[in-house]
Amino acid sequence: MPIVTPPVADDSLTPFDGGVGVLTRGGEVMGHVATTLGSFWSPFSPLRMQWWVWYIVAWSDGAREPSTEDYPPFLSVSQMKAGHLEVLSRDPSRTGRYDFAWLGSAESAATLARLRITPEDF
Repeated sequence: MPIVTPPVADDSLTPFDGGVGVLTRGGEVMGHVATTLGSFWSPFSPLRMQWWVWYIVAWSDGAREPSTEDYPPFLSVSQMKAGHLEVLSRDPSRTGRYDFAWLGSAESAATLARLRITPEDF
């Protein structure tokens, strides 16, 4: 049986490992995005694990979108790296493009606690 190896190191994904970002529109905070980083086995790359990112959008009024996964070619991850995120919401009035920026580690931890987001939410 072949040996499956870990994913190729990618430092650009480090912020997604327990990261929290803020979503703004017109300078107003609309919500936050909490992320987690993991790996998975893919039949398209059977000998090497691949990275994947799960994220949750939590709106300022307390509503949440279901957790979403992103994996290569990383469409949402690419957007967040570029400073924005296209959100497809269950509430059509929230669907659209938002500016995105990472919070610092202390602010991220406080935001996760305030939003009550835990690893089980992903």
